[in-house]
Amino acid sequence: MELVINEEQVAENLAELDRARQLMDGDGKTYRDLIRKGTCYLPYLTDTGIAFAPSRFIGYVGNRLHSHGSNREKHGSDTNVALNKIYRSHPVQNENLQLAFESFCVSIGVAPSRTGSFGVTRKYWVTDDVSEVIAKGQEQQILSDAMLTETEKSQLILARVGQGTFRKKLIKHWGACSATGCTQIDVLKASHIKPWRESSTTEKLDLYNGLLLNPSLDALFDKGYVSFDDEGAILISPYLSDADRAILNCSADLSVELAPQHLKYLAWHREHLYWAEIEV
Repeated sequence: MELVINEEQVAENLAELDRARQLMDGDGKTYRDLIRKGTCYLPYLTDTGIAFAPSRFIGYVGNRLHSHGSNREKHGSDTNVALNKIYRSHPVQNENLQLAFESFCVSIGVAPSRTGSFGVTRKYWVTDDVSEVIAKGQEQQILSDAMLTETEKSQLILARVGQGTFRKKLIKHWGACSATGCTQIDVLKASHIKPWRESSTTEKLDLYNGLLLNPSLDALFDKGYVSFDDEGAILISPYLSDADRAILNCSADLSVELAPQHLKYLAWHREHLYWAEIEV
């Protein structure tokens, strides 16, 4: 079967899964088996919350549940590469999405587990819209946490958008863009290295979980097109073309002055966000 090359083709397969989710037998049973056995999933939004689509199904053009089993050539590694190209990211272990997946399983009558077929730990593509839903849910948890003061709640929520105490800490520490030296402080972005949504309460406000970056570099770092090694040298993804690098002033000579406390966060960023290699 032909592999998907755009989001429209993926959406058609998501509609097929949504249709079957309402059924108990036939395609409904096949659907639940796919959810139970899968390893890599695309989370997506529905009217009832976040649903999960197995890569091995949605990665083929015009796939149908009644014929999926007869596709002898299906292979998750092939569909993963196809989805990586569409979403410009790769599936990663993600505790927030794992918990959401387990809740989803319960809602459709599937026993939840932390691994798929052959005991492989599940992984997920982290899309922008799903990330926003997770972050909003975390904000609500913060607001309802009786152990936090109102000031602490405010600072944690402000840190999500790079404001409040978190931004002030970074400005005091860096004094300019961490990589370029730009001193126009009002345009610089307070960027979490390990994203707010993935961070613990302490990590959300940790000075060493942050870089102060110019807007273009902040966007590139947030999307995984650049990262930094343990010496502070910039890493530039092959997915960022030379022409776009020039337009965005992303020089291979850029670097940041790191403290030892930064290293664990940058290791997380390189593992989970940085888009290191083009898959073919």
